[in-house]
Amino acid sequence: MATTIAITGKGGTGKTIVSALIIKHLKEHAAGPILALDADPDANLGTVLGIPIKKTIGDLREETLEKINDLPAGLSRTRYIEAGLHQIIAETPKVDLIAMGRSEGPGCYCYVNSILRKFAEDLETSYEWVVMDNEAGLEHLSRRTAARVDHMIVVVNKSPLSVDCAKRIDKLISELKNEIGRKYVLLDGVGEEKIAPLRARLNPLPLEYLGNIPYDQTLEDCVFMGKSLFELDGGPAVSKMNEIMKKIRET
Repeated sequence: MATTIAITGKGGTGKTIVSALIIKHLKEHAAGPILALDADPDANLGTVLGIPIKKTIGDLREETLEKINDLPAGLSRTRYIEAGLHQIIAETPKVDLIAMGRSEGPGCYCYVNSILRKFAEDLETSYEWVVMDNEAGLEHLSRRTAARVDHMIVVVNKSPLSVDCAKRIDKLISELKNEIGRKYVLLDGVGEEKIAPLRARLNPLPLEYLGNIPYDQTLEDCVFMGKSLFELDGGPAVSKMNEIMKKIRET
C-alpha cells in the first residue's frame, strides 16, 4: 500500500508549491513510482510540475453521465468508466499525475463516484507514494475524499485567516474520524519576526510543527517563467523541503 501525503489549508497559502516540492524531493530521493493527485478544481499542479493534463476526472464524470445511456452493445458502464480512467493518467518516467478537475454538477454522480473511489483504491497498490494537493478549505475532508492519509500537512502563511482554517480542519477531522496517521503544520513564506507569534496561535492544536519554507527568489522566478519545478536546481525552499521530507520518511 502506498504512503499517502495530503496537503491542505486555506486558499493562497502555497499548497500547490508545497505539493510540487514534496514530489520533487520524492522523485530525486525516494525509490518507486509516485502518484500525484491534483484535487484542486483549478488543477495547477500539472502546470507547476510541467506535466500536461489532457482530461480530468471531472471531464470524465460529465462525459460519462452524458453518454451512459447510449453505450455500444456489450460495453458495460463500469468498463466504459474504467477505460476512461486509465486514459486520464498523465504518465512520466517516475511521476504520474491525475487531476480531479471541476466539482460535481447537478446530475446524479453516485454510481460514477463509487467506481472512481474503487479505482483510486486499486491504483494506490501500484505506487510507493501518493501526494494529494487538495482544494482550498474543507470540502475534500467533509466529503471524505481524503479519508485514509498517512501524513496530513496543513499549510499556514502569515495570514491569521490561515490559522483559523487550520483550526477548522483539525476540528472537522476529529468529527469525521478520518483515518489520519500523523498531522503536521507547515509555515510557508513567513518572515522570521512572525514565526513565533504564529506558532503560539497554533500550539493548542495537535499538529506537529514541520518548520517554515523560506522565501525563495529562484523558485518564484521558475514559476513565473512557466518552468517545471523539476528543473529547479537547489535553493533555500528545496533545501528546507529536503530536510522536512527526510524527517517524514524516517517516521
